[in-house]
Amino acid sequence: MQAVMPPKTRSYEVDTRHFLPMVRDFSELITLRLFAKRKRRHVIQLGRDVRQRAFDARDTLPVLEHADIASFLGCAEPPRVVLPPIDVISLAGLGFAVPYALLGTVAGALRPKIIFETGTFRGVGTLTLALNAPDAEIYTVDLPKMDEAGTSTLTKGDKEWVRLSRGCTGAAFEELPEAARIHQIWANSLTMNAAEIVTNVDLFFIDGGHSYECVKADTENALKVLSPNGVILWDDYTWFMEGVRGYLNELRASLPLKRIAGSQYVIYKRGA
Repeated sequence: MQAVMPPKTRSYEVDTRHFLPMVRDFSELITLRLFAKRKRRHVIQLGRDVRQRAFDARDTLPVLEHADIASFLGCAEPPRVVLPPIDVISLAGLGFAVPYALLGTVAGALRPKIIFETGTFRGVGTLTLALNAPDAEIYTVDLPKMDEAGTSTLTKGDKEWVRLSRGCTGAAFEELPEAARIHQIWANSLTMNAAEIVTNVDLFFIDGGHSYECVKADTENALKVLSPNGVILWDDYTWFMEGVRGYLNELRASLPLKRIAGSQYVIYKRGA
């Protein structure tokens, strides 16, 4: 496994030398590449990037910089992060490793004994948690394999993720030594009572269904079982996840939420 250091805080300055070339490249993408079938994906990605940057600029959640994650979690210095091999990371379908570096940073700095995760999928996040929290028992929840009724409240995108994970849930860790500490739970988090499974959870990672109802249910479960200094980490706080965004913007009125800079993670630490 490759050890990496968490990313440092970056400062942003305007370099006017790049302004005109940027306008030229932007125009070329829109006017030429949109009609070239093999190049169209670059235009689509540009559109997503623009939407994400605009969302980042508008968002008003307090920001936690990467360099401050460790101290926020009570760790004297940023931990070394262990990532799964890149071919394993590719199983998640994201195409990049930064979210796992941040997830590993949170787990390594917190040093949890009990971790609870909603949304196993192929288990890349689960494995990242296990590699960076070597003393933790990990409980990870995914829908029962035949629970078609359990998908009724899921978003269209979530239903596709469920379809893609059928038959390979937890594939990233199932044959590794870390699997001995990972407990696969088959349940619908809308009706699940986490307190019947485990209590005193140090890190509760919410990455299951992205509808308002699913995120609300997972969060309420997390708050019931969280340890006195426990942490909740939500994934997919972004422009196209209306349920996640809507619920967390309501929750911020009662809990001091922070957004991890440049990511789709939102974090809460009890007692912070």
